[in-house]
Amino acid sequence: MAFLIIPIATIPFLIYMFALMDHHRHYRVLLRYALISAGIWAVIFSVTVIVNLHYLEEYGFPLLPTGSEIKIMLMVCGLLLGIIMLIVILMGFFSRTPFLQSILQSSPIFIVISLLCLTMMMIFIFVLPVAEKSTYATAMKRADKALSDMDSQTDQPIGMTLSLSQQICYSNSSSCRGSDYSNLVFMRNFEDRDLLVQVQIAFYDSSGNVMDTIETGTMSIGANQTIPFLPQSETTRDNSLWNRFTIDTDERTANIQYRYRYKDAN
Repeated sequence: MAFLIIPIATIPFLIYMFALMDHHRHYRVLLRYALISAGIWAVIFSVTVIVNLHYLEEYGFPLLPTGSEIKIMLMVCGLLLGIIMLIVILMGFFSRTPFLQSILQSSPIFIVISLLCLTMMMIFIFVLPVAEKSTYATAMKRADKALSDMDSQTDQPIGMTLSLSQQICYSNSSSCRGSDYSNLVFMRNFEDRDLLVQVQIAFYDSSGNVMDTIETGTMSIGANQTIPFLPQSETTRDNSLWNRFTIDTDERTANIQYRYRYKDAN
């Protein structure tokens, strides 16, 4: 999905860039292009907000990424604008152009960079999370079906299923194809009581080889509750909920095996 919605989100920026390529356009023509870009931007923004609100209501995903993730994006945009400002100041200094005149002459550059930063912020805060939430929500549905089937076939108190093992990429480049696979495991308590459990999971590739194992300390799970199985390193990171995974592996995980110990939480 990210391959589709991210290019669409850049359309307003590209339209206005096309208008700025001709320095002889009348300001009214530029204004017309600006209004068209703003209209398209407003439509994309509205649609993504509505979709994000749906995920908030349906799955409890926060509307926005975490504060730390937004701060990083703001720092990137601030750094980009700062570099452009420094270049303009240095060029004005060596050409002995007055500071105010240098700023005015470079105003088209600042407009382009500002629009680029606005586009990047919109993609990062509203557009990209739609694709990521969609992936995570699909994994949640798959896990719910698998665990429901397991519940009717077993008398075990705990069940676990691998619902996702894929590369989280936004391009078709070779570097993306060589990236790790993010794996997401869900665990369900089939009992009508709260439990304390200790779990060990082994991740197998398609040839039946163990790629990795993880083991947790004692963790609590509520009666009939389904939770993503996340190591402590993931739960303590300031990542958005839809960017938290059980483990990364070099190859796609074909199967998991697990064992556990449990006791009554009360």
